Amino acid sequence: MGRKRVFLAAALLVAVAAAWPLMAQPGLLNTRGGGDSPFLLQRVQQLVTAVAQGHFPVRWMPDANYGYGYPFYNFYAPLSIYITAVFRAIGFSYVRAIQLSQLAGFLTAAAGMFYLARRWFRSEWAGLLASVAYTVAPFHMVNVYVRGDSLAEFWAMAFYPLILLAADVLIQRFQIIDLTTDKKSRRFFSVSGFSCLWFVYAPVGRYAALLALAYAALILSHNISALIFSPFLLLYLLLAWLSTRQSPITKRQPPLTAYRLPFTLLTALLLAFALAAWFFI
Repeated sequence: MGRKRVFLAAALLVAVAAAWPLMAQPGLLNTRGGGDSPFLLQRVQQLVTAVAQGHFPVRWMPDANYGYGYPFYNFYAPLSIYITAVFRAIGFSYVRAIQLSQLAGFLTAAAGMFYLARRWFRSEWAGLLASVAYTVAPFHMVNVYVRGDSLAEFWAMAFYPLILLAADVLIQRFQIIDLTTDKKSRRFFSVSGFSCLWFVYAPVGRYAALLALAYAALILSHNISALIFSPFLLLYLLLAWLSTRQSPITKRQPPLTAYRLPFTLLTALLLAFALAAWFFI
């Protein structure tokens, strides 16, 4: 096992330890005197029921509001409940499906932060430290062990590092593509200022697609978290783009090429909104 995998495994073990009190419970963990956690049970059960009745995407809680129904999923981002419903569809009980969704959220957040910090600081130790700190961060733990019903916000935190990681990799790929020497890249980028073929271009397309998917997942996980995180993301992308303009490769590019990166980033963000549009419509 390589050095990176050892440190990643250690980060994931910490995530499992953080989730273990949830998994060890035969039922739902009592939070705030047991007042909030049952809401998760209701949300998952109603979504599964609606899907079984042929509704997708789900908008309606058929049995809520004293049997009159309630358009809960018109207003509340549903991705975390869909993730939980997948575990239910596999065959787990509703309670165990919620617990497994929470465990998956811990693991996703830990792995994402490990890779992001390792990339930023070029150190497995830094990746492990950042992953552990993120996993046991007070607000992260409070979402599960105190608030209880905030599975959506908990999953939103899992996507923060993945969004930054995808953006960082995409920006780096642009920095190493030299259009003055790479004939394939030059031929591709000279087709037009806007091209749908852009997404299938291997050096950058796959990472732009990952950025779009991660950002769309955040939007579909928790509305308010997406609103809070988006200004920070835009500032991060702006500063990253400005820093790339000082690189030697960028200075050798044709004049208009400097704007390919912000165009690509913007297109990825717009694609994310397109992927999440079914929730807003």
